[in-house]
Amino acid sequence: MKSELNFCVRYAETDQMGVANHARYLDWFSEGRVEWLKKKGILYSEWEKNGIVLPVIDLSVRYHQSVRFQENLHLITELKKGNRRELQFEYSLLRDGVLCAKAVTRHFFLIDGKVSRLSEELSMQVGI
Repeated sequence: MKSELNFCVRYAETDQMGVANHARYLDWFSEGRVEWLKKKGILYSEWEKNGIVLPVIDLSVRYHQSVRFQENLHLITELKKGNRRELQFEYSLLRDGVLCAKAVTRHFFLIDGKVSRLSEELSMQVGI
């Protein structure tokens, strides 16, 4: 399953040349994950209240083209691999159908601060 998110590059996300700072991409990918979970009927804030978090344990980004202030972007987030201990997401950031960045993140499930396996019920909800 994929989730899609459209947004505009804000001024605060850019440098003096109007180019989006590379670190902002990570924020956008985080929003993509939250949106992906939401599409599955999972509110990440509810998981957090129940002690479940998904810290990033590995990250790879390939920047293909710069993005600039006020450009409209389209982010596609897809779960590529998953099991009851870990998830791997892939992201494609596009501007007018042109790939600007591609990324992959890996996450462990932490439940009450400990690396844990997701329950069968939550695993089914996530689709793993």
